[in-house]
Parts: sequence; C-alpha cells; structure tokens
Amino acid sequence: MNCLILEDQVLLADLLRHELVGIRGVSVVATAHDVATGKSLCRLHRPDLLLLDLFMPDGQGVEVAEELLHIKPEARILVLSGQVERLVCSRHLHEAILAVVDKTEAVDTLHGLLQRELRRRREDGPPGGRFAQLTERERQVLDLIGQGLSSEEIAARLNISTLTARTHRRNITAKLGVKGGELVLLASAHSAQQD
Repeated sequence: MNCLILEDQVLLADLLRHELVGIRGVSVVATAHDVATGKSLCRLHRPDLLLLDLFMPDGQGVEVAEELLHIKPEARILVLSGQVERLVCSRHLHEAILAVVDKTEAVDTLHGLLQRELRRRREDGPPGGRFAQLTERERQVLDLIGQGLSSEEIAARLNISTLTARTHRRNITAKLGVKGGELVLLASAHSAQQD
C-alpha cells in the first residue's frame, strides 16, 4: 500500500514516516507540508492511502483528499488532526475515510489501523467475501450478534452452552480481525445486508 503524508508540522511528518516505514506492506511515496504540494504529489504518485492534517498553511487538507479521490476513487483517507471535531466533508470523502485520529494519539493508533486495513486489502473476493472464512455456525452467531443478542441469549436460541457461544464469538472476532465493539457494528451491518 503506497502512502502519502500531508502534514505541516515537519517533526510529526517525519515521525509518521518513520512509523509507517516499519509496517510491512506500507511504503511512503512522499511527504507534503502544504495543500498545493499535496495535490501535485497525489497526481504524480496516485497513493492508495493519504494521511492528512485538516488545517494546512495554504488551505484545507480535505482539498487534497478530494483531489486524490477524483484521480483514484478507491483510495483511502486517514485524518490526523488536533481539531478532529472540525472535520466537515462530502459524503464521497466520508465513505473513503478509514479513521479520524486525534494527533495526540496518532502514533499509538496508526499502527493498528494500518495493519487492519492491510488485512482487509488482502481478503479475496467481493466485500462480503470476508465472511466466507466463517463456518455456518459462526455465521449464525454473527447474525444473532447483529440482532443485539448477548452470548447467553445466543446460547439459548441455538441450544448450545454459553461457553460455546463465547468461543464462537471469540473465533469470529479473530477471523475478521476486529475488536469487541467493532464486532457488534460489523455484525449489525452484515445482518442488514442479509435482509
């Protein structure tokens, strides 16, 4: 995954670059410290991922994101800002945003987010293909999680022990590469697609 960093603070940009270089499967193609250079580098490199600060000396970081999505609609955006609450963007851009991270947590959060995105990119098939690795019983459990049922309720519904329901839940989480709260959101979205 090729990445472009758009960050006006040179020290933070260097720190982010150093962190990204250490992630297998990620390469930093360039770093820009202003909107004009960012747009130019997007046209030149067509990166898969844009890490951007919202507020730049010569404009808004979202301008660069919109430029990239015009050139490469499948690109993903990771917003890093000390003022994340001020993010305003189009629906098209909103759908491309991988995450919005407060700068104070950027380095700690960045590694995990990118590892998850790399796992997602390695999955084969259509978007629903990520569920193909689940067993039939795990898909049943996932659907029930999506309906808001607890492990105890799932156990009763499927006539299995609570321990078995929890084990299925743990296996689903591991296979899909998500955490507890994310599993509920993913399960809800999956259930909605099935209806």
